[in-house]
Amino acid sequence: PRPLLPLLSLAGLKGSVGPKGAMGNKGDMGTPGDPGLNGHKGDQGEQGVCNCTDGEHGSDGSPGEMGPKGEKGDTGARGVEGPIGPKGDEGMMGHMGPPGPCSPTIRSAFSASINESFPKQNEPVPFPDVFYNLQGNFDPIMGIYTAPINGTYVFSFNLAVYQRPLRVGLFHNFYPVVKSTDSAQQSTVSQTIVLHLTSMDKVWLQVKDGTTNGMYSSYESSSTFSGYLLYPDSCGMPMLRDLGESNKGEKGVYSWNGP
Repeated sequence: PRPLLPLLSLAGLKGSVGPKGAMGNKGDMGTPGDPGLNGHKGDQGEQGVCNCTDGEHGSDGSPGEMGPKGEKGDTGARGVEGPIGPKGDEGMMGHMGPPGPCSPTIRSAFSASINESFPKQNEPVPFPDVFYNLQGNFDPIMGIYTAPINGTYVFSFNLAVYQRPLRVGLFHNFYPVVKSTDSAQQSTVSQTIVLHLTSMDKVWLQVKDGTTNGMYSSYESSSTFSGYLLYPDSCGMPMLRDLGESNKGEKGVYSWNGP
């Protein structure tokens, strides 16, 4: 018999590439890797070369054109008040001012009342009951006030009327200044007037006639006449108090309508 030869495995020829298979399923996420080691520090590089040069200063440019005027801004808040400054030097003396008013020592005033009803006509009404006449410029028996100095004066009267009508006037140097009439059987008549008088001018009250002289006085009623110097025109000395001689010799020249 023929001896058996050992079997030898011979590689076959490479086959052709098969068709692409279908995509497989996504695999599971792998575990994170271990962190790597720090790298070594690199060597310092060479210093660079500077080829810089300083430039020359150029000339100033010309100013630009003026821009348009801006709008007015809002008023700012008031600042904090500053401290009081030091006292200034004393100024020069000013010019002398005009003279001041007269001394208040130049005074004149009176107030009095009648003591009999129905006074006589065509002469000043006497006011013998004196309330005030410190300067003596009022003659209570004659009923005449004489101005002691040029100035402005105030006069007033408040008269009770009873049984008869009353027509009364305030006279200045024989001329009636104001007249009042009251025909009631029981009432009052009042007036206040401001006059400018010259020294020695005279003022009094006078009734018209015997049928219109109803000026009345009693324990319950008073008829008063008053006046005072409001202010003088100058600071000159007033006249003396003795007026007795200046009021004499004037009876018989009085008239209701003046000279």
